[in-house]
Amino acid sequence: MPVNKKYRVKELIKACDDYFKATGRRISFEFALIKGVNDDMETAKELISLLKPLGVCHVNLIPINEIREGDYKKSDFVESFKKILCGSGLNATVRRTLGTDIEAACGQLRRDNI
Repeated sequence: MPVNKKYRVKELIKACDDYFKATGRRISFEFALIKGVNDDMETAKELISLLKPLGVCHVNLIPINEIREGDYKKSDFVESFKKILCGSGLNATVRRTLGTDIEAACGQLRRDNI
C-alpha cells in the first residue's frame, strides 16, 4: 500500500504494540488473500512471526472479490490459511462475502454503462 512508503510495517507493529499496552484493546488486522500473490505457507509464516509477538490480536481474512477486468483471483487457500494462523495461536476468521453472484461485493461495484 502507498502508505508503506512513509510508515514501514515495523513502525506500524510498534505503534500497535504501544496502543495495546496503553489501552488493553485487541487490534484487528484485515488481510486480503489473493491467489498466487499472498496466499501461501511462506506468507502465513511471515504473518505469524509479525503478529504473534503482539499477543492479543485478530486477523480478518478477506477473500478477494474478482472483477472481470482484473488479474487478481480469489484464493483457494483461505480456509487452510486460517487453520495455519489459528494453529499458531493467532485468532483468525474469514470475512463473509455477499453479493459476488451479482457482481455487487466490496470492490466490485462500478458502472457498466455510461
